[in-house]
Amino acid sequence: MLRSISSHAHVRFARRGRASLVLRAAIALAGLGSSACSSAEHATALGHTEQPILRGQIDRDHPQVMLLANDAGFLCTGTLIDVLGRTGFLLTAAHCVTEEDEGATRLPPEQFVVVAGDDFRAGTSEFPVDAIDVHPGYDGSFAVDDVAIVHIDFGAATPPPVIAPLFAQEDTLRLNDPLLFLGYGQTERAEENSVRRQVAREIAALEADVIVHSQQDGRGTCFGDSGGPGLVTLEGEERVAAVISGGIGADADCSGGLGVSMRVSRYTRFIEGVLSSGSSD
Repeated sequence: MLRSISSHAHVRFARRGRASLVLRAAIALAGLGSSACSSAEHATALGHTEQPILRGQIDRDHPQVMLLANDAGFLCTGTLIDVLGRTGFLLTAAHCVTEEDEGATRLPPEQFVVVAGDDFRAGTSEFPVDAIDVHPGYDGSFAVDDVAIVHIDFGAATPPPVIAPLFAQEDTLRLNDPLLFLGYGQTERAEENSVRRQVAREIAALEADVIVHSQQDGRGTCFGDSGGPGLVTLEGEERVAAVISGGIGADADCSGGLGVSMRVSRYTRFIEGVLSSGSSD
């Protein structure tokens, strides 16, 4: 069982932020820029929320997607993208492994644990974290370089098969393409959800480093899903195309507004650097 870690999935709410041009355009298209604030002000005020799966389905098909928990009690999601020896590499969001202070201070690896299984409350596979690589451009800003890789010590355990990242040379994503999002976040019924879930969404806006999907129908990501994957299928094989980062314009239960993810192909160099050398340096 997960040792003395709260299952409360609300973690780190408002962050400093600047919305990119595509986000501002998406806000306007979604009718979210009509408040008293300008679209840019609106995005900054709403800030960066860690997102769960709303109105999705229980997922039992992706053991590569695991819970990332900090001993202070906050929870995120991540995806196993590679294994070297007994070390696994979990792709997640940078804001899951940093402080909410100026400069986004990196948190020490020993504060984290990774839990495998489709229900982390019932999970018996718990792994320590040896190291964490945060993208060097991440400073806590909203949807800017919000990517990190956690090094897991699997010990004598057999890790699950990995889901490889979608790298730049393979990325042909277009508007309206489907993505399958997964995470352990809260649902429309259970704030204390501990079960991995999935929900299908389509790309509503796209730029070099950001992928946006609509949550206007009340389906999408929410608190605790941060760091989880957006999967695409390439030649019959699932790949990690997105890392869940946050949301704009949603209500207190994450319904409505827009879900925002980092586009994995933009971070090919960072990811390949970590996987080849064990470090981003």
